[in-house]
Amino acid sequence: MSTAAELDPQKSVRKIIWTNLLFFIGTTSFGVIGTAIYLYHFGISVYEVMLFIFYTLATSFSITVGYHRLFSHVSFKATRLVRFLALFFGAASFEQSALTWASQHRKHHRYVDTDYDPYSIDKGFFYAHLGWMIFWEHPVEFDNVQDLKRSRMIMSQHRHYALWSIGSGIVLPVLIGALGGYALGAFLIAFCLRVTLVYHTTWAINSFAHTLGKSTYDIDSSAKDHWFTALLTNGEGYHNYHHRFPGDYRNGVRWYDWDPTKWVIRFLEWAGLARDLIRVSKFRIYAARIGAEKQRLEREILKKESETERNALQNLIKDQYERLKQTLHDWEVSAQAYRDVLQGKIERQSEAGRLAAMKYFESKKLFRFYLAQWKMAYQKI
Repeated sequence: MSTAAELDPQKSVRKIIWTNLLFFIGTTSFGVIGTAIYLYHFGISVYEVMLFIFYTLATSFSITVGYHRLFSHVSFKATRLVRFLALFFGAASFEQSALTWASQHRKHHRYVDTDYDPYSIDKGFFYAHLGWMIFWEHPVEFDNVQDLKRSRMIMSQHRHYALWSIGSGIVLPVLIGALGGYALGAFLIAFCLRVTLVYHTTWAINSFAHTLGKSTYDIDSSAKDHWFTALLTNGEGYHNYHHRFPGDYRNGVRWYDWDPTKWVIRFLEWAGLARDLIRVSKFRIYAARIGAEKQRLEREILKKESETERNALQNLIKDQYERLKQTLHDWEVSAQAYRDVLQGKIERQSEAGRLAAMKYFESKKLFRFYLAQWKMAYQKI
């Protein structure tokens, strides 16, 4: 695939990127039609299925764990082995070098929903999903990835991207397939079909995740939270949260949110292969969510025809919001003191320790009480 030209950052050029267009058409045709013909004549072996599954998981997680959360957002630190594997199988996904990918993604976050956003949803679903790569040539501002340019491994992949991608994405799976007597099947299934599938799951983050779902934490952002998009994209579908807190290694912040990427990162941490995972505090998360709900309620209240009803509801929401905001603050302050107790800085059985614990649990209980009242009012309006 071609990389975007380094142009004036204000001037994306509308032109057909033939390299990308022909590559997409070729892999899709061989992947879908070619695989169908192959299956009709030869069927499929367990060997081919396992190779397809392995390469699909390895390349898709190299994008979400590596290109996205590690390189683009630096939401955790990883060992050289993890970084190499992310670069190796990331290249096999044929989604450009990690340096180019991260540069464009950081630009997306900085200029989201504007003309400077390389894959802005405001230009249409097709444009955000695929069109931006085949009908436009975008500037790549490598000055926004100076931290990544200091990595010799990342720069090697960037400078020799064709060798990395062809070697890891085509040659290796075909060789593995040939060892089992399935070279053609490996080419069609583990390369063409796999690349097509991973492409569309990645592109879905730019299209579906900015269209389908709810603006949970930032109502003015086009990014949305939806479980179905998360299911398609290794957990990237909790996208409104991600745009509100891009540095967090999690997208699905609740324990039950489908976000296998965060589980992989946690496993890497447990195995000693990752460290310094960035976790946004639950207090900031609550504050963002409640703030977004308040904005949404205020806009709904303005639609009421009766001025008396509008004023009454506005006063109700204002009072409940301020009370909830204060109890959240009190809980956060008490949590800091209670953390000192848990860390042994304050003796647990001392008067100060018991008082800190009591204040923590009381403030937590009070916050949950007012949160329940807030939710009731929110649902009624």
